[in-house]
Amino acid sequence: MIQIGIRLDEEIGRIHPHIYGHFVEHLGGVVYDGIWVGEDSDIPNIKGFRQELVEKLKEIQPAVIRWPGGCFAETYDWRDGIGPREQRPVTVNWWYMNDGKIESNQVGSHEFVEFCRLVSAEPYFAVNATTTTVLEARNWIEYCNMEQGMTTLALKREKNGSPEPFNVKYWGLGNENWGGGGCMTPEDYCHIYRKYAIISKSVGPELQFIACGPYEGIPEWTEKFWAKYKEMYTVGRIAPMYGYSLHYYVTNTGAMGSELEYTGPQWYEMMRVGLDIEPFLQSQYAMLQAALPAHPVGLVVDEWGVWHQLYGKHPQPGKYLYEQAGTMREAVLAALTLNIFNRHCDKVVMANVAQLVNCIHSLFLAKGSACVATTSYYVFDMYKVHQNAASLQTEVEGKHITYTIEGESYEIPAISCSASVKDDVLAVTLANLSVEDDQDVLIHLYAGQYTGTGTMHVLSSPSPKDGNSFEEPYKVTPVEQAIAPAGSELTVTVPKASVVLLKLNCYSHKPV
Repeated sequence: MIQIGIRLDEEIGRIHPHIYGHFVEHLGGVVYDGIWVGEDSDIPNIKGFRQELVEKLKEIQPAVIRWPGGCFAETYDWRDGIGPREQRPVTVNWWYMNDGKIESNQVGSHEFVEFCRLVSAEPYFAVNATTTTVLEARNWIEYCNMEQGMTTLALKREKNGSPEPFNVKYWGLGNENWGGGGCMTPEDYCHIYRKYAIISKSVGPELQFIACGPYEGIPEWTEKFWAKYKEMYTVGRIAPMYGYSLHYYVTNTGAMGSELEYTGPQWYEMMRVGLDIEPFLQSQYAMLQAALPAHPVGLVVDEWGVWHQLYGKHPQPGKYLYEQAGTMREAVLAALTLNIFNRHCDKVVMANVAQLVNCIHSLFLAKGSACVATTSYYVFDMYKVHQNAASLQTEVEGKHITYTIEGESYEIPAISCSASVKDDVLAVTLANLSVEDDQDVLIHLYAGQYTGTGTMHVLSSPSPKDGNSFEEPYKVTPVEQAIAPAGSELTVTVPKASVVLLKLNCYSHKPV
């Protein structure tokens, strides 16, 4: 039996709601036929946005949404997306070389901010730091945020239908500048970041700038970036920074099978690579702290998820670039990732799963009038209880899984766990990484006791390859049951390849 100890007297920190963020890029079917169908569409919509998606997304409390890219951001001109839609230019999308699609610019700053308001999320804008000027980036911030009537750009925003400022707080200065964002060296990018941040900060003291960090394959980027960044100390000027961006994809190039066809070892290989995000976060944060001991900066994992790069054209529905089916494998991977973010909420201040709809690790599939919530959507629905709660120390002891793939042997834990407490409600989220066995789990509560009854929510299916599709939109959904813990111990059975949420009333023995 697996034993988990949860300590009510050892809090890691507050779980920032922005850890449960999302990503909308002008890529494939994310925007057009994804979130946007147009105001004249026969598909039910709210101000042009797909009504069913808006309503379902709002239910899971999406705290923040990143836009317009991704790689798309590094050739985006914000002026193309303002003014009367019928007069906006048609341009070449950054992804044109992959799918031949052009950009209509029907969704620009005004529309995206409206989408965020409809779902009660904060907007996070990614700024073009490669093919535009520092002044144009600063002007975009002024256009969005300056008070009504104060400047010519504020008047222009009013003329375009938005007298009140957008108050966009989060600005990412560049995207993947080590790759599609200009193939820069960390020193080159650091020089650009410093310029953008120091010039743009005059538009508003509330602005929070996010710098481009590495993806998992080039961790050394960080050391070189911070060495260059610290040169500013000699002149006494520090370019402001709220967060440092990391990208982490569990990239399937074949060793993990395909989306729907894989062996047990291939399942476990995906879980192992997903678990490796934890030491990546820890090492990156250690470098960040060493470089800036007096200036707290958080980690922003603004792209993460499973990416079946060789298999992303599966006919479910198989229409858009990098579209892929979502099964219980993606759901379990999402759950273990969110557990890691919860346990490192003292380091991670934001995370954005890639992407919202019709692309990579989607929460939705949309086509025509149909809109389907994937298995990963239900993980976010179950985990929303953690937002703004206090993350608790957890200790997991017991079974590990050993497997061999491509001649190498590996070991992973059977259970991933995180726990939080808010208003005397304890939330425990569990992911069973075993594709073969149910797990009996004994949960000890230290420095407190369970009170009354609780609920157990289980997301599982007879086959781990099951998911939701246009033909079977509700094939995999959570099932709820009552449970009755006693004292300070609770035993539950977690089905194979499943995600579980336990919601339990409790009280602490800690002195008030």
